[in-house]
Amino acid sequence: MIDALIYAVRDAIRSAGINYDAATCEIMDDERPPPRCGNYFASVHDGMMRSDSDNQLNEFYEFKVTLTMRVTVPLDRVGDQQIARNIARIPLGERQGFYAKIDRLRRLLHMNWAIVVLTGQTPNSANDNLAAWSSGTVYGFVEPMRFLSVEAPKLVGGEWFSSEPDAEEVGIKATLSFGGCRRMQPVTASSGPFV
Repeated sequence: MIDALIYAVRDAIRSAGINYDAATCEIMDDERPPPRCGNYFASVHDGMMRSDSDNQLNEFYEFKVTLTMRVTVPLDRVGDQQIARNIARIPLGERQGFYAKIDRLRRLLHMNWAIVVLTGQTPNSANDNLAAWSSGTVYGFVEPMRFLSVEAPKLVGGEWFSSEPDAEEVGIKATLSFGGCRRMQPVTASSGPFV
């Protein structure tokens, strides 16, 4: 289930027109970007799964998106030049500061029914993925994800980029958390292959 969700999230980020593609957004096994990443990278990775029912499956899925941006200015200018870069003459949707990128990801993913629940979407929703990948009855997602939190931006060193520990690379990273993506399989579903 979680794989159908995170593939849908990755594909939605890439196709949303907010400057992400195959080189800047990928499913990763944790928050860290690949060593080859450019100036910014969004790592899509899974989170906790839980159920709150004994008889039926009433599951809630979480996932995270970690944004990493390389520091390309002197360290004493990171705050105003990269994290909170806010140039008045640039439209809000085109701003390249760290907070602007975080905000676009949050707005795109929060309660986005087309990414998770609705079928017949381009790119595929999570439920489209489940149907395509299954040969049995599909009990898909019934509610989309909700934005939960974002951590404060942190400076990271060369090891974050899989460099030598003494490398002089510096970056900024923050993780957005989403949850409440609900999937139900009723207790009446007693036989057959289910997804």
